[in-house]
Amino acid sequence: MKHKIALVRGKFLNQYEMQLYEPLVKEFDLTAFGSLTPFHDRFAFPVVKLPSPMDMSCGAGFRFARPILNRLFIDAHYLLGLEGKLKGFDLVHSAETYFHYTQQCLDAKKKGYVKKVIASVYENIPFNNEGIWGRKSFKRRAREELDHIIAITHKSKDALVKEGADPKKITVIGHFVDTKRFSPSIEAIKRRSTKRKELTILFVGRLEAYKGVLDILDAAEILSKDPVLQGYTIRWVFVGEGSQKERMLERESSLGLSATHKIVSYRDMPMVYDEADIFVAPSKPIPTFEEQFCIALLEAQAAGLPIVTTRTGGIPENVGEAGVYVGAGDIKALACALKTYIVQPNLRAAYGGKARKRAETVHDVAIGSKKIADLYTSLLS
Repeated sequence: MKHKIALVRGKFLNQYEMQLYEPLVKEFDLTAFGSLTPFHDRFAFPVVKLPSPMDMSCGAGFRFARPILNRLFIDAHYLLGLEGKLKGFDLVHSAETYFHYTQQCLDAKKKGYVKKVIASVYENIPFNNEGIWGRKSFKRRAREELDHIIAITHKSKDALVKEGADPKKITVIGHFVDTKRFSPSIEAIKRRSTKRKELTILFVGRLEAYKGVLDILDAAEILSKDPVLQGYTIRWVFVGEGSQKERMLERESSLGLSATHKIVSYRDMPMVYDEADIFVAPSKPIPTFEEQFCIALLEAQAAGLPIVTTRTGGIPENVGEAGVYVGAGDIKALACALKTYIVQPNLRAAYGGKARKRAETVHDVAIGSKKIADLYTSLLS
């Protein structure tokens, strides 16, 4: 009989992460638990939806509603009735030490409903957001009572250890990507390695200042005035939503940039990457956030795109030497790196090849699924 595994992710249940767990259905009896309005809800295993305060934070008011909800509930990731729904599961896999549903999973274990509880941790800033009442005790309890912790990066593990977690019960397992689904077409490989005067530069993610989207526009302005690039047509594509969208649109209009903004279904994302020539992700740290991993960088690697990014948060562990790095917030360096890719098709081809190779040898879901399966088996044996 297969061991019963519960994957608890609430509102943040999504295809980006769950692609790692879908191959495990052959070995384990998996069930995912989401809120009533999760990001995605169709996987190779069933989904149980439960009401959550996070369901109140949908739409344009999300970034304003969530801080209020967090202060009302300590953390808004609470799933009504979760404890009872977990009866009979052998292992429950939650997320973050401070998410409310992690506390619920531990409550279910205390009641004898489940055998083991583990959590994946993305947070990489020690003691972050502990000013919210109750948050510090949530994190302390989770560190002490979780049977095991998966840190997404070594930076996340370091943060956990600094907060007091036992390093012996922490395993570093990052995100992974389906390299068969996200793969460069023959046409894309040829196009990117050819000297051309029309190129597409792609950004995928939240349109927020800390993601570097305004830096991209500043770099675009520099490139538009570069005499070497006169005669080139650069198409800028931004996939995502965020608080800076209107500001970006105004700036693009004033600069006369050829920019496109899209919201794309995840099933169509491989095509978006395939149509691009260069990928840019100039994330920069702020006091309460450093890039935790950036799944878009995984997808860009799998798609064989040459990458420009920054050495912030978990990005170096993600990209390794398969991309070009610039200083966070260094607009001139960002423009220079993009220009180099634009005028040197051989360099685009070389870094696109490096990216694809890293995706296949380091980040493929088959590699990650085996790591997860081995951990589950060791914990349940």
